[in-house]
Order: sequence, then structure tokens, then C-alpha cells
Amino acid sequence: MFPAGDPRFTTRFVTLPTGIRVRTIACSPDDAPAHSNAPTVVCVHGWACSAYSFNLLLPLLARAGARAIAIDLPGHGLSDMPADPTHYTIDAMVRAVLDTMDALDVDRAMLVGHSMGGPIVAQAAVTAPERVRALGLLAPAGFGGELSVRIGRWLTPRVIAPVLPYLVPRWSIRLVFAFTFGRLYRPTSRDIDEYWAPTQFPAFVHAQWDLLHRFDWRAGADGSFAAITAPTIVMDGTEDHFVVRRWVRRYAQTIRHARYVAVDGCGHVVMQEAPEQVLDALRPLLLAD
Repeated sequence: MFPAGDPRFTTRFVTLPTGIRVRTIACSPDDAPAHSNAPTVVCVHGWACSAYSFNLLLPLLARAGARAIAIDLPGHGLSDMPADPTHYTIDAMVRAVLDTMDALDVDRAMLVGHSMGGPIVAQAAVTAPERVRALGLLAPAGFGGELSVRIGRWLTPRVIAPVLPYLVPRWSIRLVFAFTFGRLYRPTSRDIDEYWAPTQFPAFVHAQWDLLHRFDWRAGADGSFAAITAPTIVMDGTEDHFVVRRWVRRYAQTIRHARYVAVDGCGHVVMQEAPEQVLDALRPLLLAD
């Protein structure tokens, strides 16, 4: 699994106060050690994804002079997958991100969140504004009951939860990709393997069920994100079928210092489909203060 010995990346496992062990993957500027004053960007993936979804963006951020870090959230990738469902609420996920920053000695960072990671980092900016230099929200959920979430909940009643780990063959990932990606990027066999690999852990599938049913997918609907003061970029793709785009734009309408960017022809996984455009949008915020 990524980064699989790629020398550009450094993998580190940290143990949070909850006892959960979380995997982080970092990519630092060539001319700056990890402990330098380079700005830090912490990337938070979406539901059922992992740090791999930032595999193309991390090196670009490092090349732009940032210390770029991606987290495997609890229940994802190679991080611990606790059975206790209380670890899969939005508050628990926000706490996991902030605790991971503490474990890595990151006092303040730009937070970039994709899909489910969007409301997580936005809520972090509300909960701990002093920790958030800027926000990048990539095809974020968080303002409404996304159709994909409603369908997922309908298809996964509690009664079938025990057998879900046996219902995710590799070909199903290819099928999901047909609806996930736009016309800018063609997923590779490596992409399919990376997204499929964690499903081989029964605990992973159970964690995704808990998130699907317990995570607050409408976290921003109460207006709380209006308290965010960090400069923010909101991005989505014109061919994104996983989030409701008018709710994505609601972030830009709600957050005081937010700018909205639509990527033509892009699907849901903006940072893999259009990494250079994501970098161009984020670059002005890397040194925001």
C-alpha cells in the first residue's frame, strides 16, 4: 500500500490520547528538513478513502515549499479501526485530526479536506481557530443529506452489517470509479488496488457503516461554519455526482473569507483528477496568517 517505499514520502504512526494508532504520510520540501519553518498542510481524506487520495497533491505541495502531511483517519487505511461506534462521529474525527497534529508537533496548519474531510476540517476551524491557518475544501460534503449517503444508508440496514465485509469484490471499486471520476483522469489499476485493499479488513467495512450512519453529514446546516475566519478555498468539479454542488457552494456563501473555484470536467476526487489546479488555488493561502 502507498507509499510502498517511495523515497519522497515518510510514514509515521502516532498514538492518540484515545489509544488509537493513526498513520501519517509526509512529504517535505527538498531544501527544508521536517522541523523547519516551512508552512504545514494537513490533508484529510473522505469516507472510505485514505491518505493515498492525496498521492499526487502531496509532492506538489512540497515542491511549492510546504511540509505536506496526509492522515489515515481512524477506521481507514492502515490506522486503527476501533469497534466502538463513538469514534465515528464528526466530533471524534475532529478530535483525531487535532490530536494527530499535536503528536506531530504541528501547532498551526492549513487544513485541506476532501468530501467527508471537508466538514471535519471546517469544524476544526470552528473548534480550534488558533490551529487553522487556512482551509482548502475539496468537493466537501456537510450542508445536506447527500443522495449518495441516503442511498448508502438505505442499502445498508443494520441487519446486513455483519456480512458487509464479504460484499466488496475488487470489480465493485471499478464500478464506483465509473461514477466518481470525471473526464480529466482515468483511474489506474494501482488506484483500484489502493482503494480496494482496506476493504479486506472486516473492521474497515464496519467502520464505514458506522460513519455512514453516525457521522453528521449536515454539520454546516446550523450556520456554525459562519464563525470561520480562516481564508478558504472551496473547489468542486462540474462532473461531480457524489455531492450536491449547490451545497458545496454554500460553503463559499457562508464562510466570510472564502473563494469558490469550479474545475471543468472534473469529478469528485478533485486532488487526483486536477492536482495542479488544486495547487494553484491553494498556493496563495500557504502563507496566510
